[in-house]
Amino acid sequence: MTNHPGFVYMFRYHVTGDGQLQTEEYLTKMAEAAIEKETAMAEAGDQVTEDNVSLMISEADLEKGAAIYAGNCATCHRADGGGGAGPNLTDEFCIYCVIIFKVFAIIKYGVPAEGMIAWQSQFNPTQIQQVSSYVLSLQGSNPAGGTAPQGEKWTE
Repeated sequence: MTNHPGFVYMFRYHVTGDGQLQTEEYLTKMAEAAIEKETAMAEAGDQVTEDNVSLMISEADLEKGAAIYAGNCATCHRADGGGGAGPNLTDEFCIYCVIIFKVFAIIKYGVPAEGMIAWQSQFNPTQIQQVSSYVLSLQGSNPAGGTAPQGEKWTE
């Protein structure tokens, strides 16, 4: 009898069931990869960027954003967001825009030409997302004595 690989394959995979067929092996590897991905994502930590940031609306996140704002941003933008050394954050006019990914990027990288520092070394991405979301929650509040609108009216 000649040693044929086909015979060995048929015997091992179809008769004894000792090995996995290609489909079974693929599904096993995909399940292992999903577990590895989940582990890697958990170990990687905070992965929020200006490309994938989303608006946070939970009360807990907005409260954390408000605390960050009060301790760091209110000096230039006032506690109510009405503006001062920094622009008014409550109107629909914008110098740097009023959508989450733009606000996130402004806070993260700053606007050095206007005197705003980059906050990325002081806050993690989730904290920047929280304060960005809080800033956007101020839209339309129009506090008394707010600075005049700057920039152009925002339209999508």
